Amino acid sequence: MVNKKGSSGSGIATGVFVLVIVIILFLYGPYLLNSIGISSVPSATSLGHTVAVGVLSVNAPARVSPSSTFGTTFLIANNLNGNAARNIYFCLDNLGLFSILSSPETSSPNPNGNAITSGRCVSISSLATGDILSEGFTLSAPPVNTYGNIQYSQNIGYYLNFSYVSTASQQLEFTSQSASTSGNYPPPVTQPSGVTAGPIDLSSSSSQPVVYGQDIQLGISLNNVGTGIPIGNTQITIYMNSSVINITAANNLGFSIKSFPNGTAVFSKAITISSTGASIELPISLSANEESKLSSLNIPYIQADMRFTVSYSYEQEGYFPVGLYIEPYSP
Repeated sequence: MVNKKGSSGSGIATGVFVLVIVIILFLYGPYLLNSIGISSVPSATSLGHTVAVGVLSVNAPARVSPSSTFGTTFLIANNLNGNAARNIYFCLDNLGLFSILSSPETSSPNPNGNAITSGRCVSISSLATGDILSEGFTLSAPPVNTYGNIQYSQNIGYYLNFSYVSTASQQLEFTSQSASTSGNYPPPVTQPSGVTAGPIDLSSSSSQPVVYGQDIQLGISLNNVGTGIPIGNTQITIYMNSSVINITAANNLGFSIKSFPNGTAVFSKAITISSTGASIELPISLSANEESKLSSLNIPYIQADMRFTVSYSYEQEGYFPVGLYIEPYSP
């Protein structure tokens, strides 16, 4: 019995010791790794709502020895709350004295994006929502005589260039004159729309409900809320039921129109998004048939839905530092 009790006490002591070691590694592990020249890999967390495609983590050494070869791995993800991303280019550049030995695939960068100098791009055809892709590069460090055996660190840059679509929706409500004056309806308020995740925040709003016989101005805002910039052409497309509502004088506003037998109308237009964004105003009217319903039939209101998509290209940048040991060094 004594031996068993002693074994139990020893086991408890061992367990406490292991627990202390685990806590120390959890709290100070990243600092210990960095001190020996290894960067800790950030945990892969979900992307924020203002991001479409992003780099979840960079696995690269903090310091390397001269003339050495080392690998760098990136986790690239598409936002689970967004749409599919296409025509993706992931590029390394701003290499300084370092050079790229190999990458999964070599491709020319998107002509709309930054021109790379000494780097290399990887082409990714598409990423579905929530997809995560690992891309690795093999790099070479310069010899001592190249940098004079002095302290040297390079912020190696990377950038993501991709095509994306942001979507939003808006419900419009038109009330009859009698319903509006009856006191059964609240005064008009601004009704915002919902929007998918992405760096271009597409939102619309209008003062509603709209009383029959009055005009409605629908404001659409495209705000750049991401860390990069929109590039190239941007296409806005609006879907609605043309038998209920329409864009007044859409041709004069530069929209091309396609109509379908089921009553759906598609309005599209090329716009320019600056570094901060863009905005447009749309005059919306009820169709003649729906107007007559509000004036001749005993119905209080008519509701209609609109859906918007904005197709754009986007580019965002990042970097990670890599330093060189000074000889004599202790790796």
